[in-house]
Amino acid sequence: MEESKAELERLEKWIRRLSKGEAGNEVGVEANKGVTLVKLDKGFVLCDFIVHNGVVSDESGKWHEGAMMTLMDGISSWVAFSLTSLHHITVSLSVSFYSKPYLQEVVEIEAKATGKKGRMTSVTVEVRNKHHRQPLALGVIWMAPASPSNNNKPFPSKL
Repeated sequence: MEESKAELERLEKWIRRLSKGEAGNEVGVEANKGVTLVKLDKGFVLCDFIVHNGVVSDESGKWHEGAMMTLMDGISSWVAFSLTSLHHITVSLSVSFYSKPYLQEVVEIEAKATGKKGRMTSVTVEVRNKHHRQPLALGVIWMAPASPSNNNKPFPSKL
């Protein structure tokens, strides 16, 4: 139990560094900058996010779907990590967009593990307007560990 708590604390520190732009690659830094972690639990993440000028917007000044999806994908990897303490990659991603927020709008992003098949984990991510609770996007993302164990050896080739 203590190991699980320590891993969640490690993940929380990583998320806070990402949100400040102190960690991650260039795309990850921009996509995650400004994320406010509200709740983190095993298999669950709740965040607030102000759609800021640093994220990609479309010609009408709304948050671009690709930029929204990048953040959803990153948050789903946090959920998968919270379950296994392994880094994950996306193997399948399906997103439905209902509406797009304008820059400076506050959104709430809730992600939770919803299934498991072998080593893969299914994560559902919902983006909604923080104040009106209006759904903006819903994603189902299947993730697999980036390596078969903590020793970071790559998967053997099937070719």
